[in-house]
Parts: sequence; C-alpha cells; structure tokens
Amino acid sequence: MDLKNNSGYILITVLLLLLVLTVIGIAAIGTSTIENSLSGNMRLRERNVSKADAGVNIAMPLIARAVRENDLVNFTNIINPVFPATDANYLPSELRSRQFDPDTQDVAFTVADINPAVTQTITVDIDNMYTTWIEGSAMEFAAGYEGLGKGAGAGGFYTYFRVNATSNRTDSGNPMAAAQVGAMYRYVPK
Repeated sequence: MDLKNNSGYILITVLLLLLVLTVIGIAAIGTSTIENSLSGNMRLRERNVSKADAGVNIAMPLIARAVRENDLVNFTNIINPVFPATDANYLPSELRSRQFDPDTQDVAFTVADINPAVTQTITVDIDNMYTTWIEGSAMEFAAGYEGLGKGAGAGGFYTYFRVNATSNRTDSGNPMAAAQVGAMYRYVPK
C-alpha cells in the first residue's frame, strides 16, 4: 500500500466524527434544557393544584362549623371579609339561608414559600346550592311508604355546597401561575 497518496484521510475522518459527536451533544443539551423546563412547569402546576385543593379541604370543616354552630371559631383569621354576626353577609348566615351569593371569595389565606419574594394566595368561594330531605326511615319502610320527607324518623336534610378554590402564585407582584379546583360538598347534619 502506498502511504503517500493516503496521507490525511484519517485526520478528515476524525474531524467528521468529531463534528457529528458535537452536533449530537448540542442536541442532547437542548433536549435536556427543554425537559428541565417542562418538569419545572409540571412541578409548579402540581404545587398550585395541591394548594387549591387545600383550600377545598379547609372549606369542608368550615361549612360544618358554620352551619351547625352558626359561628366561625378557629376560622376567623381566614374569613374574608369578616362581618359582625348580625350582618346578612356573615358567612354562617350566608351558608344557612341564601343560594348562590354574588361574592367571589369567602375565605382567603396566604401560604409561605421557600423564596420570600414568592407569594401564594388561596381564595375559596362557598355557595349554598340546594337542600333536599333525607329519604327513608325504618317506620316508612315497615309501612310501605316510598316517598320523601314524611313519616317517623325521617330526620333531617342534606345540603349541597359548591366550593371553588383558586391558588395564585406571584413573584414580586408579577403573576406566575394559577390553579383552580372545584368540588361539591354534601353536608349531613349530626
């Protein structure tokens, strides 16, 4: 084999392989950057949804306390706005009597974040949807009655509430992300 005619082909082959590997490396870096951004957005979304869900979970004992006891002991720091008990917009009065009030938030609170510049605000709107009688009792069954709300022992009612919770995340006053969770809560008197 004559080496004089083949001088330099190995250098060109190595440079081409190096170029191909560089392109593959740049593509991998670009892909990993996009995947990191997507996973960060997914994590932010999950955090916002879980905090909005926390607003729904806080609303459930609040509804039970407001309807059963007609007061808001242990909840007064998150009720928005706080009215005197004689006001028609006072939350227990609202939940016990009116349906679909025009307000958009009954409960508001903030959650601390690791970053002090980030603020997480959760607002919850609770609306009375409707009330229905608890059907059936042992006496009605024995008498063959199949209706609703009549007879001995048909004690009480179910009240259905609509709960909408919104989680807003802001960084130094600029909105970053928001999530909303809706739920229906059936209050059963004890």
